[in-house]
Amino acid sequence: MPHSSATSALVGTRWVELGLALFTLLLGVVVMYGSLEQGIGWGDSGPEPGYFPFYIGLLMSCASMGNIVLTIIRWHALRMAFVSREQFRQVLSVFIPIALFVAAMPFTGIYLASAVFIAWFMWRDRVRAKPYGKLMICTVSGGAVLASYLIFALWFKVPLHAGPFGDWLAMAGRSLQ
Repeated sequence: MPHSSATSALVGTRWVELGLALFTLLLGVVVMYGSLEQGIGWGDSGPEPGYFPFYIGLLMSCASMGNIVLTIIRWHALRMAFVSREQFRQVLSVFIPIALFVAAMPFTGIYLASAVFIAWFMWRDRVRAKPYGKLMICTVSGGAVLASYLIFALWFKVPLHAGPFGDWLAMAGRSLQ
């Protein structure tokens, strides 16, 4: 039996609106508090360092309070789902590999992490899209890494973090010379 939108809802729109408004209110208050330590007055040479950030925090806090009031006023109208469980699963199916990619980069370097990341998505989506073979997956992921190396490290002279694998390749290259 298919789930209705009410039963498959992970979180309602009203809670997202209220949570975001409370978060931006807190952020505005933190900015205002930090600005007070810097001084928010007008000195002999003009505004003190916290003057503009304080008023930006104040505007942000006022706008957030307005959003909180509007959310409460529209509480009944905002009962629809913000995201369903299935939609959230789809978001996580992309977010988790990206988080792992970012977490792996300091240890593996950007080149190896990128090759694995691209290969993973090609392998995972091979059923939905055109069925990629192992050769195609290796060619595309390796080609993307080679292209980024050529563009950044060789042509622009901006080496990206290669990690231990890159250090090993560099040592092997020096020993061949």
